[in-house]
Amino acid sequence: MPAGNVPSGTAAIGGTVTVTWIASTFAGGAPVPGYVIRRFNSITAAEATVLPACAGIVSGTSCIESGVPIGSWKYSVTPAAGTWRGGQSAQSAAVVVTL
Repeated sequence: MPAGNVPSGTAAIGGTVTVTWIASTFAGGAPVPGYVIRRFNSITAAEATVLPACAGIVSGTSCIESGVPIGSWKYSVTPAAGTWRGGQSAQSAAVVVTL
């Protein structure tokens, strides 16, 4: 069962965060078709709701969250195919969102 690769995030002033990661592959080498993105408060570790561009199953290896609240956030990625879910990645380094 493939696990997610640790994502990285970059923040722009005003609450936009770009989350990117390396694609996961199945044992036969086929790429995983989608990913579930999670966002966590980097201080309290509480999970927060991701915004629409990163919600649900994301195809590709990046998404851009607009309107992220000011604070320090970490992201994780879980491979997904239909109802199947792989292992959740470790969390990214903290991404600091400012005005």
